Amino acid sequence: MTGSPRKDRAAVTGPRALVAVVVVALAGGAIGIGLGLRGHTSPIVGAAKTAAAASEPAGSTSIPVPTKPPVVAVPTPTPWQAPSAIAYVGPGSVSFPTASDGWVLGDACDAQQDCETGVARTTDGGASWAMVASPAAPDPTNSELYLAAASSEDAWVWGTGTDGDAVFGATHDGGESWQPADVGGEVVDLAIAGGTAWAVTGCAEGATTACPEAVLSSPVGGGPWTDLAPLPASVQGEPISNSALGGPELVRWGSSAWQLNDNESEPTLVRTEDQAQSWVSMTVPCTVGATMSLAASSTEDLMLSCADIGGPSSAPQEVWTSDDGGAQWLLRSRADYSGFSPPATNVGSLDNGGGPIGLAVLSGSRAWMINYLGPPLITDDGGVTWTQASLPEELTTVWQGGGEVDVAFADSTHGWVFGSAGLWATTDGGADWQYQPIIGPVPAWSPST
Repeated sequence: MTGSPRKDRAAVTGPRALVAVVVVALAGGAIGIGLGLRGHTSPIVGAAKTAAAASEPAGSTSIPVPTKPPVVAVPTPTPWQAPSAIAYVGPGSVSFPTASDGWVLGDACDAQQDCETGVARTTDGGASWAMVASPAAPDPTNSELYLAAASSEDAWVWGTGTDGDAVFGATHDGGESWQPADVGGEVVDLAIAGGTAWAVTGCAEGATTACPEAVLSSPVGGGPWTDLAPLPASVQGEPISNSALGGPELVRWGSSAWQLNDNESEPTLVRTEDQAQSWVSMTVPCTVGATMSLAASSTEDLMLSCADIGGPSSAPQEVWTSDDGGAQWLLRSRADYSGFSPPATNVGSLDNGGGPIGLAVLSGSRAWMINYLGPPLITDDGGVTWTQASLPEELTTVWQGGGEVDVAFADSTHGWVFGSAGLWATTDGGADWQYQPIIGPVPAWSPST
């Protein structure tokens, strides 16, 4: 099996600040974007922005989102200085299409703490890395970029550049060069499976009105982008007002694909089983106003998380699964949802101090949950029972400090966990981790720590 990131997504944000936002999920025998920290800056994954809380039933609670500080006069920032020799790369977006081939987009810095947006590539599972060409302007200030790869040669980057303009480009020569592509709109998600890359255009993070959405396809090895069947009107709605997670989410597995839009008034999910020649509406079990993440472990098996992010306390949240492609859903676990759902038997308690913002599904029983303001959780029984993942001490410190920790898996045993402290690899499904410096170790004074 192979994996790739969802916009789910990594972002390079703020002057000399990098936060992971993209998580990689498996897409059976194909590469697909399975989750994400979508616009959560998600990546793979910066701190959530101030969010207008959705209307809540009486007695409901939700996870806090930091409010913006008051506007104060600040000194003129030091002009950006291009780094000299790159000493290390702080990982932001990580994509491993195979256990050997991997890509990282992040802050590439020198020993003087001067940084730029950079991309590194490995062909030996992360044991060694080499810098490749950058797909965008090097200055990392105010940029939000996401990366997905299909092989050691083929990768795509999309998001917002330093000038605020949309960025979308691809490389098919291992990062030696990047070619921009015009798909008639801003790319907000990308998924890879079955020898093709699909790009979704539509509302970017922060949009407040409906945006026409379209899905386009291009061969993995490069070629023109062609429009697929138009998406139903149901997924063309206004994006959610909670900007901690926004925009459509595209999940692929073989010839099947799902488009999820967790808009505030009417969350919608559509599915195609014929390579997007047609779309069919599916049921969405989440409460209106919840932020959602979707992942697939086959053409029929789905996992969906729901969370009410934006209030004063822990987030009401649920995990649902479907074994028929989303036509019907089974509640597997929940926390603090008494105001949203009636009591249910055979439902686990989701003891989660954070709020789910991404899912990485490795099989029908095993999955990782990526959390905002909390550590990643793992289930081995299809979402009924969740336990805290065993992480390197440095990454435990990251989430305890309010940062995010994300994962990327190429198969059920080969995976990578990453955050502002760096990148670690596992070859046994997450029981043991080994630190993997990208070019060089992330120093304690780095802008990513």
